[in-house]
Amino acid sequence: MNGQGKMTKGRSIMRGGRKSFVRGHSFGICPWSIVFLLLALPAFASQSLLSGATNNVTLPSFEQLASNVVARSKFERTQNVIAQFAFTKQRELKELDSKDKVTERKQSRQECFPVNGLPFARTIERNGKPLTEKERKAEEEREAAVRAGKRPARSPETTKRDKEWQFTDEMLARYTFKVTNQETLRGRPAWVVEFTPRSKDLPVKQVTDRVANKVAGKVWIDAEDWEVARLKVWLTEELTFVGGVAGVLRKFELLLDRAPVEPNAWLPTVIDFQMAGREFLVNKRLHYREEAKDFKRVAPALAAPTK
Repeated sequence: MNGQGKMTKGRSIMRGGRKSFVRGHSFGICPWSIVFLLLALPAFASQSLLSGATNNVTLPSFEQLASNVVARSKFERTQNVIAQFAFTKQRELKELDSKDKVTERKQSRQECFPVNGLPFARTIERNGKPLTEKERKAEEEREAAVRAGKRPARSPETTKRDKEWQFTDEMLARYTFKVTNQETLRGRPAWVVEFTPRSKDLPVKQVTDRVANKVAGKVWIDAEDWEVARLKVWLTEELTFVGGVAGVLRKFELLLDRAPVEPNAWLPTVIDFQMAGREFLVNKRLHYREEAKDFKRVAPALAAPTK
């Protein structure tokens, strides 16, 4: 019985990456991205971590950096910036075999805009073709429901996944955070924060813990606006499920890019997710990429941040 339960959970890592990650994904929210940073920074602001000088630049302490980022994030939460803009979004999901040959490709193009103060994405194209009449009608009905005040129902799978990936103080305590450098990112100075697992013997209560315990990453914090400009997360070592019988997770990489679409308004512009492994006897590779562009303000800004 336990073996069967473990097998089911092991399979969810691969299948969840392909389905729930893409289908349940809204552009403003992404696993291991903004939620992770907004929770991680205040949770560890009291810890004394690396500061000093590198490349003739004096690095801030992590406490100083975290204090500014937390203040900025509080302002962001009051603004709902993503609901002030319309933009287009291109998405692509590829499944590849062990020889990097694409076995399946899904593409979509969406128009994103606010509805009743919430971001809404209307699909206008799939796999390079306009929607069918049936698909177009379904999108119109979905939009009408949101305009009428109805929120989309959350699937049990999505609810379960979000619960498993809640970043509590206990989970964040698994990592060590260090301010390591200042770099130029898209012509703007940014502080670099690196995080790694605190040890190789971290607690495991559910299958998601096994992944969380084996990831490391880097965060670029804009030195002028104190915004998360880039996030990279990767798997530090291979993971097996049910002793390798149910599967193996060999690669897990996530890239998030955010940029100022106008002064004081930062939004995600790129999300790139790659995963490779084996599900039972089948080797699989998944590559999901999402790009947003053509931002246009459609609602007034509520206030300017205090610097």
